[in-house]
Amino acid sequence: MAIMLFLFVADLVIMGLFTSTQWVIISAIVFAGAILGNTNTLITTAVMEAAPVERSTASAAYSFLRFLGAAISPYMAAKLAEIFNLHLPFYVAAGFVFLSIVFIGWNYKHLAHVDRMDTAH
Repeated sequence: MAIMLFLFVADLVIMGLFTSTQWVIISAIVFAGAILGNTNTLITTAVMEAAPVERSTASAAYSFLRFLGAAISPYMAAKLAEIFNLHLPFYVAAGFVFLSIVFIGWNYKHLAHVDRMDTAH
């Protein structure tokens, strides 16, 4: 999962560097879709398996946080681009994804059993 998130960070940085190059942005968006499709499945599975509460409660909390971020990010990205420049929203997004990698690393003890379960199947 960390590899996919690092690839997403790199993809966001590339989008930030080449905001005015249309073919790079299009290619990076397609690549991001491939990365996010896989990553979303991995993270959702990890959250559902690692949560110490009922699956329905974990799913509701996880969905709330995901959709809260999805609601805030377009407004935040537009404001960052408007106030600063077109590059900054991509760099901020890359920074937040990188912070998520750090957070997952710090809390890996809560996810280690999920990896063991996957190898047992």
